[in-house]
Amino acid sequence: MPAPDYATEIAALERGLGSGEARIESDGESVTYRGVADIMRALDYFRQRAAPATAPVGTCRPASTIAVYDPR
Repeated sequence: MPAPDYATEIAALERGLGSGEARIESDGESVTYRGVADIMRALDYFRQRAAPATAPVGTCRPASTIAVYDPR
């Protein structure tokens, strides 16, 4: 199975979201989503995967956040 083309997936999801369609077709495959929330989650997934490929060289996204509580 080839690696997904994130830009193609994102475009297909955005078209489906804009048209109100729950059935999204991309690269000859079809997925039927239960609703807008599922489509939005899929968009977030593909955007996150595409972000490292589009980030400028030398840019680092933190993988975690640290919080410290000091009750003094």
